Amino acid sequence: MATLNTLRTRGGIIVSIVIGLALIAFLLGDLLSSGSGLMNARKMKVGEIDGSTIGYIEYTNRAELLTSVAQIMSGKDALTAEEQDQTRDLAWESMIMKYAYQPGFEELGLLAGEGEQVDMVSGVYISPIIGGTFVNRNGTFDPAILKNFIDNVDADPSGRAAMMWNYMKEQMVDQRVMSKYVSLVAKGMFVNNLEVEQSLEAANHVYDARFLTQQYTLVPDSTLKVSDSEIREYYKSHKNMFKQTASCDIEYVVFDMLPSKEDYAEAEKYINDLAAEFKANETPMQYATLNSSETPDNRYYKESDLEPAIAAIAFGKEKGKMYGPVLKGDVYTLARLSDIKNLPDTIGAKHILLPGNEQTKADSLVAVIKKGGDFATLARENSLDENANQRGGDLGRFAPEQMIPQFSEACLNAKVGDVFTVSTQYGIHVVQLTYKSPLVPKAQIATITYRVDPSELTQQTIYGQASKFLTAAAGSAENFEKAVQESALSKRVARIRNTDRSVNNIENSRELVRWAFNNEKGTVSPIMEVGGDYVVALQTAVREDGIAPVEQVASDIYNILLREKKGKILAEKMKGSSLDEVAASLGASVDTVTNLSFGSFYVEGAGSDPRLIGAICGGAKPNTLSKPVEGGTGVFLFDVNRVAPQENATFESEKVRLEAMAMVYINERTNQAMIEASDVKDWRVKFF
Repeated sequence: MATLNTLRTRGGIIVSIVIGLALIAFLLGDLLSSGSGLMNARKMKVGEIDGSTIGYIEYTNRAELLTSVAQIMSGKDALTAEEQDQTRDLAWESMIMKYAYQPGFEELGLLAGEGEQVDMVSGVYISPIIGGTFVNRNGTFDPAILKNFIDNVDADPSGRAAMMWNYMKEQMVDQRVMSKYVSLVAKGMFVNNLEVEQSLEAANHVYDARFLTQQYTLVPDSTLKVSDSEIREYYKSHKNMFKQTASCDIEYVVFDMLPSKEDYAEAEKYINDLAAEFKANETPMQYATLNSSETPDNRYYKESDLEPAIAAIAFGKEKGKMYGPVLKGDVYTLARLSDIKNLPDTIGAKHILLPGNEQTKADSLVAVIKKGGDFATLARENSLDENANQRGGDLGRFAPEQMIPQFSEACLNAKVGDVFTVSTQYGIHVVQLTYKSPLVPKAQIATITYRVDPSELTQQTIYGQASKFLTAAAGSAENFEKAVQESALSKRVARIRNTDRSVNNIENSRELVRWAFNNEKGTVSPIMEVGGDYVVALQTAVREDGIAPVEQVASDIYNILLREKKGKILAEKMKGSSLDEVAASLGASVDTVTNLSFGSFYVEGAGSDPRLIGAICGGAKPNTLSKPVEGGTGVFLFDVNRVAPQENATFESEKVRLEAMAMVYINERTNQAMIEASDVKDWRVKFF
């Protein structure tokens, strides 16, 4: 148990979350973006990986195991919602490793044998998982800590140490095999001299050019026709352009849970009664603590740090009077002066932090320091605060509120030079006060806040409005649209991916996400409570993972083909022996661009158009009229009138840059290729 506690404080949750995610996400990236819909027969399946079905029970067992590991390493009894999502994602990634990657690695002979595994723990090439977990106070791998942990694994009756060790060994092997695979792929990538020379040519030249633009909007849509056969032919030839991940579109209306006039009237009566009691109470801070919706701030503030209206009741002409009740938004505020003290703005101290059970040692250190002992040396030898130890235990100067209350209170009550001890949740501090700024008057303000919330009657009324809407909207998209119009409601839209956990960043909207992926197009939802409001939604589109059907992308293809036809018409009109001649015949203006390089992103007068930049900087001959270039917004014609050399790069530096880019490309493309080959279908959104 002691070993587990040591790892918990020194290793954090590196193994359970950080290293695990770094290990697999290194190559998986946005793995979870793939997915597809479920049929009724798949109700207890959370996905498919490389042809293997992943059942609900298998997946949840894995997620529960990783949750237990995370709890052990963090020392928490329960994880936050965000941490739970992380462990579920990690569980899913481990399923991909098991069902897709490991079989392939074994077939390739990429393994980590017993001897190699021993070396990863106690040899020359220590696994980063081991080296990053079993560390001493200085953050350095300590074999003694590792040995102590292993020696005591079997002595832990709870089995938690064994669970953690088994998980670390599994991650250690997976990381090593994955590293071998990436190295193997990287060996096949190199940059040849021709690539370097071409890139160097582009990097070391800038271009001045003149150009004219013919916008696609000059050709009316009505003058062109795109047939269904053309759309289908384009789709057939460009299917890879239309890859998509599973997603849903919904429309929804929100019935805001807001207080009624009656709620405000009732709240006003309540706060006025409370104000009368507060005004007469002799212990305002205690009264505020018992009656405020939010815990009052018990710190002390200078006049300049307070809002003018609050400062007036503490230091000004309204001193001693009560502020409020004042309503801002849905929150009433009451405030009274609780106390005034002369306090410093800034204090300075140095400390030695000891474990909480070492009071005797703390007292002996106080005695040594008072007799002239060197504080910095004692801090380096004894203190748990490694950061402060680098400065001899000095914490510098700080405002009292920057430290935890017990520490600040002890410092405020001391004089410069005093040495004393104080206990906090971090342990026992041996403190020497080094500085205290001049004392200034500061006020403690007792503040009561009271939020006006919808009453039960108001909630029932709003729910009744939602029920009435649902009755009218149920059954079809037509009914939903008609109900929206008749109710004069504002309709909202959202596109939800199968990896999303919320809708339009609305808090507590996961239930709406699950509903969207568990229903078909045209379905109207029941009333759901989302973010404190009531919501009724309509499922308007469902997109399966893979290649989008032609019907779904027909409008996109129509616009592409329409632009292509316009481009040909505009290019045909760009005839002439010079740019000025063509401009005169078209009634177009000529723009100029200077010092354009291959790495530029923007052209003044043309915007961000990579095709134009590439055409100008990609070997265009000076003083020669170009061919028409079909860009993003129109068709361009240009001539280059100056090419100037620059010394931006050398052959060696450009080769290094290209090789670095190649390595990034390897990581990205290897990731994508492995995902595509694994044929991952993620249906977890239907359950979690």
